[in-house]
Amino acid sequence: MQINFNKISNDEKDSLKNQIRLGLIELAEEESKRRKKKRLLAYSVAASVALLVSLSVFINRNNTVGSKPQTALEQFAASNTSTDSNIDLEEISLVLQDKQTIAVQDSAVISYGKNGKKVTVGKQAINTNSSVAAFNTVRVPYGKRTQIVLTDGTRVWLNSGSSLIYPTQFDGSIREVYLTGEAAFAVAHDKTKPFFVKTKECNVRVLGTVFNVSSYPEDKNVQTALLEGKVRITYAKKGILSNQEIQEDLTPGMIATINKDKKQLKVERKDVASILSWREGYFTFKSQSLGTILNKLSKYYKIEFIKGSNLNLETSYSGSFALNENLNSLAAALSSITNNNCTVNANQRTITIK
Repeated sequence: MQINFNKISNDEKDSLKNQIRLGLIELAEEESKRRKKKRLLAYSVAASVALLVSLSVFINRNNTVGSKPQTALEQFAASNTSTDSNIDLEEISLVLQDKQTIAVQDSAVISYGKNGKKVTVGKQAINTNSSVAAFNTVRVPYGKRTQIVLTDGTRVWLNSGSSLIYPTQFDGSIREVYLTGEAAFAVAHDKTKPFFVKTKECNVRVLGTVFNVSSYPEDKNVQTALLEGKVRITYAKKGILSNQEIQEDLTPGMIATINKDKKQLKVERKDVASILSWREGYFTFKSQSLGTILNKLSKYYKIEFIKGSNLNLETSYSGSFALNENLNSLAAALSSITNNNCTVNANQRTITIK
């Protein structure tokens, strides 16, 4: 549309000019706002990047400062990934510092002399050829157990599917071993050298006592049960911005359970003696659910239970099983205790219970 200024009055001309001027001012203000928004967005992006960089630096610095340096034992355990799983292991193995592997019979005890230079496996004496402390490893397949006597006299019962890394000599101011799986300890008393059992999830500190630690990688919980003496559980609860160290002291009859998923530590009183019964060759249970019993037996023998549809896994039972490799004997004992029919498939290592 074209405007003929000759046919409109002066007032209309002034009014039209004023509208045009206001329109130009409005356009200029909108352009100014648009530029400010661009600058503000750029500043926000830059600030966000700076914040993320600063936060990353803070987290890395905090984790570095909050994390305790690894000991030589922990470094060795971190590099020794073969102990993470013993599923394919067929016999108990003692791995010396030179990677030499010694087969250990089921009933044999692995015992070290005071200076750590010699180790006896059953009746076989072996020279470790080491004048300084070196790390040895004992690995146990599923369905078997073994005993170890360390250089300080501490006795260790290592359960099915477990591994223990330890020095041939306890040099320095502490004694420490690294456990994957489950073990019972009767620690030789030495108030000048506290004893530590280290796992991936927590540390157990003790001066002289009898206790059980279960820390299988596939389990949701890490459990420490104290029979005699006193132990201190230290759990490093790792967070995004900080690492929190939680400590609990246990007295006899107490069990500490760490839930890996919830990152929680719970302490309660239970029957500890039955938990340690496996070191004597028996699995003892008191008022435990059938589901719990089957899970424990499945772990020990590395077998699968095929459960009938009408089986009540919440029913509680009390009794004991002799720990051996005879699945038929296990099925017979299980059938006698629960009054359920049990069928063994030895080739597939399954027991059907219904």
